[in-house]
Amino acid sequence: MTLRLTLPEKYLNRPTKDVVRLFVDHYNKKHTEKQIDTETLHLKIVGGDLLEHHVLVQDTLSNGNECYLLPPDGGSVSLRRAAATAAAAAEPPAARVEKKDDQGLVRCKRFGCRRSYDPNGPPQECVCHKGPPIFHEVAKWWSCCPDTKEYEFDDFMKIPGCQKTFCSANPEGQKDQKKFLGGSDLRGDCAPVRLDADAPADPRHKLSQMMKGLVAIGVDEQLFEKAWAKQASENDDLEKVVNLFRARFAAVLNTI
Repeated sequence: MTLRLTLPEKYLNRPTKDVVRLFVDHYNKKHTEKQIDTETLHLKIVGGDLLEHHVLVQDTLSNGNECYLLPPDGGSVSLRRAAATAAAAAEPPAARVEKKDDQGLVRCKRFGCRRSYDPNGPPQECVCHKGPPIFHEVAKWWSCCPDTKEYEFDDFMKIPGCQKTFCSANPEGQKDQKKFLGGSDLRGDCAPVRLDADAPADPRHKLSQMMKGLVAIGVDEQLFEKAWAKQASENDDLEKVVNLFRARFAAVLNTI
């Protein structure tokens, strides 16, 4: 199950356990026959570590983070592979305090570097990537090294970096970049420019797109065609049929 969460600003000072609870409550409402428990699951940022329940959202999550919901032992049963995308409504403060571990070390935030270093010691050499990772369907690769793709996360993290610098908890140049890219980013970069981009979409195309979306979630295609054909016979303007469907679906969504 995948869920996109937009967190109110008040969640910035709350523990990540509250984000887990949001996902679990939503999941349990949909799956009453197979409930999951907030206490047994933790957030794990893609490419990062498992987050303890008590750590604050503003210290660990950023806008657009993709997370997995996993148990502490990292098990792989189907429920434990449930994914939650937590998108914070407000960015954490730009100047963040470096979070140290028990040994006084901080984690390097450069792309592809998972090493810890002493912020008060001499500069530590870092081999990292220039650009963020791309996760598209089952493939994983770095945007700066598109010729090397992997399908297992551990193999993906072994792809050698393409630049040498020094470890940093607040690397310049990454603040305005996404932490990872997905299929929507690739489609946006490669999309052709249409000469009729400003022209209104044909209502038949709108109905076709609507049907594809409904069929994708299990609605019977013939049922949809029967419904819109009935409305089309009663309206001489297909745009009115589109507006009717839009209003009806919006009303249903508002009751969920």
